[in-house]
Amino acid sequence: MKRLYLLTVFLGYSFINLSGQEPIIVTEATLKIAALSTEEFYYGFCEGDQLVFDFQEINGKDLKEIEIIEFPSSSKFMDYKVAKIENKTIPIQETGVFKFRFNNSAVTGRICKYRIQRIPSSEATKKFNTNVFWKTNHDTTYYFESERFIKSRDTIIVPVIDNQVETVHSMQLLLTGNNKSVVKVTLPDNTISWSYFLGVGDSAEEIFKQAEEKAQKRREQLNSIVNVAQGVTTLIGGSNVLADMALGGLIQFVVPDKADNVIYYFVNDYTNAQLFMNGNPFYQFMKGDGPLSSRKMTEPHAGTFYICLMNDNSVDAIQVHIRISAVIVKENWDTRQVKKYNVKTSEEPYLKN
Repeated sequence: MKRLYLLTVFLGYSFINLSGQEPIIVTEATLKIAALSTEEFYYGFCEGDQLVFDFQEINGKDLKEIEIIEFPSSSKFMDYKVAKIENKTIPIQETGVFKFRFNNSAVTGRICKYRIQRIPSSEATKKFNTNVFWKTNHDTTYYFESERFIKSRDTIIVPVIDNQVETVHSMQLLLTGNNKSVVKVTLPDNTISWSYFLGVGDSAEEIFKQAEEKAQKRREQLNSIVNVAQGVTTLIGGSNVLADMALGGLIQFVVPDKADNVIYYFVNDYTNAQLFMNGNPFYQFMKGDGPLSSRKMTEPHAGTFYICLMNDNSVDAIQVHIRISAVIVKENWDTRQVKKYNVKTSEEPYLKN
């Protein structure tokens, strides 16, 4: 038995001499771990090292969990509900990064002292750099997703009112309110602009027809200009001259020398139209007075408004010719596959030796 004991001591002595290296402190610190939290630290070790770990909770309280992990996920040591660890030694089989994880599940903090040492396998690895550095990796993956898009836009000119003749009586009937009249106008959805023509009597109508004939002759030229500027344009009935005006063309009508006039207002809603009819103050966004009036408008873009007409002639009724054309844009939608990407970012530790 004595000989066996002496052999054991000798073998141990021989091992120490074979290593011949003193422990090197990697880190030694006092750490406060907050309640319900985890602290993690990373250090590098060289192949052949002996990792020596010591730990103590200052107040003798248990720490829920301590784990030493060879990165990325190989657990080399784990202990639960521990207050003290002395000289825990782990042989390092391969150079790499090790994570030291301290987990406190208590509702109060823990004050811990720990020391991490390494015993090099030889003099050659004594100066091994245990500091851990980090690099950011970006992993990009691609995928396709369906997406709706506007394939084309069609510009369409539609008649809203195509030569409606409104009779407005003279002021002889002022007591009954019949020298006034209201015309309802409803613009189509997606209207971007519109134009109107108001003309009193045959003379104004003749002027409009002459302008329409000229507009008809240059229709082909107008279409080519519009196609370049705005895309495909379609005229669905109505007036060529109003289409020209609504698209921004400069149209000037000759005002007749001798003609009856009409006083007109454009109002936003039925309530103001009724206020007009009853002789009360009302809100209007456009007004005028004359035998003939025309203009391009950009508001409102849709919905209903009212044209309020009034005849200040004391004897004769007047016939008001009303025309309105609107420019609408029709969007043609389609579906296509769009290539998109997703970038996943990760941090990777590495050693410099």
